[in-house]
Amino acid sequence: MAILSREGPVLHIEAGSALVVGDTHGDHETSERVLDRCASGVMVFLGDYVDRGPYQLENLVRLLEAKQTEPSRVYLLRGNHETREMNMYYGFYDVVSRRLGAGAYSLFAELYATIPIGAVLNRSTILLHGGVPEGASSISDLEQRGKQGEDLEDPVVFQALWNDPSEGLEEFGPSPRGGMARLFGRRALERFLSSSRCERLVRAHEPVPGGYEVLFGQMLATVFSCRYYHIRPAVAVIGAGGLSFTYVDEL
Repeated sequence: MAILSREGPVLHIEAGSALVVGDTHGDHETSERVLDRCASGVMVFLGDYVDRGPYQLENLVRLLEAKQTEPSRVYLLRGNHETREMNMYYGFYDVVSRRLGAGAYSLFAELYATIPIGAVLNRSTILLHGGVPEGASSISDLEQRGKQGEDLEDPVVFQALWNDPSEGLEEFGPSPRGGMARLFGRRALERFLSSSRCERLVRAHEPVPGGYEVLFGQMLATVFSCRYYHIRPAVAVIGAGGLSFTYVDEL
């Protein structure tokens, strides 16, 4: 936790190449393969390490070990499932309590409060778990709101981890996820990127059928890396040649 605590709420990463990993949700096999096969460049994991999948504890512990070993190559961002509320409902709280004993979960709740909420890669690509939040004009605005506690108290930070894109919208609209979550459209994305002086947003959060999806004329990409949704897990590759995708089993 000490390494994560020293990192800011929004990371600023410079790298010749980067592998960006979407939701893993207990898919220990995906995380292990990425860590084993990525011999150069940085790796950025976009959150949702626990809940739903069968190896939730193993997955999170393995990623924390990698962060401890290579802190300047492995970066972990917070997803909407890195909260007490989601873990109580979707299973991670029960997994920890059953395997590590009553009271052990509090260590993970404390951990969540140290995890950055976003990143900017090479001053051109914004990395978030969810998407553009209503009420934040730029990534700097989001950065100023800081990290959160064991749950997401700030509604703008909440949306950054929960919002989804919709090509049928220009601005913002209601989300089928309910609650405070919103959908965002092209104009909202363009404005957020322009104010941030960035070219694209790469995010996770949605189990898109092909493992990845590009929207809004390549200004936005979604990547999903968990095999337990009957999806072939994919990762995004960002380098000198721009943005591309590959499947985890092809690494």
